[in-house]
Amino acid sequence: MSYACPACSSTQITTRDVGRKIGGITGGVAGTATGIAGATSGAQAGFIAGAAGGPIGMALGGLAGALLGGLVGGTTGSIAGANMGKIVDEKVLDNYQCSNCGHTFRVDS
Repeated sequence: MSYACPACSSTQITTRDVGRKIGGITGGVAGTATGIAGATSGAQAGFIAGAAGGPIGMALGGLAGALLGGLVGGTTGSIAGANMGKIVDEKVLDNYQCSNCGHTFRVDS
């Protein structure tokens, strides 16, 4: 959809997506922290799964389980945070910026 700047009527409009960027970063950090905190169970599962490979298999399985917990948590948190940030961009912030005059504005639906 094409919008025009309310200040200068230019159609060269970009989105700033500040809320989505900050939400994605914040969600990623929180999700990674949660994933690492829950990685103990992932490490235990990997430790058990790697038991067939002996001590090295158990160590690698435990490490893989812990890393997987952190990665899944970080990814999930980033996606959730970005989606929340998108709503903030649309409903609260002036998400659109005119490339011609620099005016920022929000489009009410």
